[in-house]
Amino acid sequence: MNVGIDLTYIPRFLDKEGLAKKVLSKSELNEYYLSRRKEEYLASRFALKEAFLKSIKKGILDVDLKEIIVVKEESGAIHISYLDKDYPASLSHENEYCIGVVIYG
Repeated sequence: MNVGIDLTYIPRFLDKEGLAKKVLSKSELNEYYLSRRKEEYLASRFALKEAFLKSIKKGILDVDLKEIIVVKEESGAIHISYLDKDYPASLSHENEYCIGVVIYG
């Protein structure tokens, strides 16, 4: 079992629609456009995708980030969906930071 973790600085993601188009899946991009806190949404998805890459020991250039999908369940819990498999994940926000954790294996 591998664990990946990533911390992001939310203000870094302000006005980054170009980045959103590069890293978010189609469904995530739709949620991004509907979000009132776009930079927080994008930062959190980026943190989770980075954490997932760390858990599978791959670099950002090795995997299409649009294929890593963050799924929010009705309960509010989240998980990562990648190549038709689901992986446990957790996300937390505090002030200007968010942290994502993913378990692989």
